Amino acid sequence: AMTAEKLFELACAGETETLRELYHSGQRLDVTYEKFGKEHSLIMGAFRNRQWHTVRWLLGNGAKLTPAEQAEINDRYQEMRLIEEMQENS
Repeated sequence: AMTAEKLFELACAGETETLRELYHSGQRLDVTYEKFGKEHSLIMGAFRNRQWHTVRWLLGNGAKLTPAEQAEINDRYQEMRLIEEMQENS
């Protein structure tokens, strides 16, 4: 199996096809890569690098956010909703 670091690099680079091949040969994608004292999912690696196609593919193929990442995303979602409300009320 591939190291979490290598999988994370593939996600960050938007290498969806390579990830797909690995996944179909049995590679799990719900791995996390530890860096700077934090766990990083493949999804967030792709997301932070604006690899939208890879994010969508990972979401549908077994990759998962960490609880901390999920909390961050929920927070950002609330922020966007409030920005919309503030715009409508101005």
